[in-house]
Amino acid sequence: MVYLIFWIVLGIALSAAEIFIPTFFLFWFGLGAFSAAVVSVFYGIVPQLVAFIVVSALLLIFTRPIAVKTFLRKESPEKINIDSIIGESAEVVKRIDPTAGTGMVRINGELWRAVTEDNSIVEIGNRVLIKKIDGTKLVVKKLQ
Repeated sequence: MVYLIFWIVLGIALSAAEIFIPTFFLFWFGLGAFSAAVVSVFYGIVPQLVAFIVVSALLLIFTRPIAVKTFLRKESPEKINIDSIIGESAEVVKRIDPTAGTGMVRINGELWRAVTEDNSIVEIGNRVLIKKIDGTKLVVKKLQ
């Protein structure tokens, strides 16, 4: 009974530690500890250790690469080239007013804060040309 509790506590601790260290390494040892807990009900300490080592190793070797590839992607699934919108036209969806500090345009289905390069006011529905990007704002010019 003592071994059963030990393996369950170890399994929970290793699985919980994976939350704080997301490397998909400790989790497999946690599952190995749970398998050793099951073995502890029927057998002694040596079969428990064998179950812990074998199950942990097999899971680590055969399933960790799949988990890492699935959950720990290094790159963003959607990449955009932000500079590609320079020179494009956008629709004003919120009045661009430099004195009020307002302005919003829609381009490619996305909303962007916008300011005019000459500090002019542009009303909703007008089209503007994107001249440059300044931080998180687009610098635009009203199209005639």
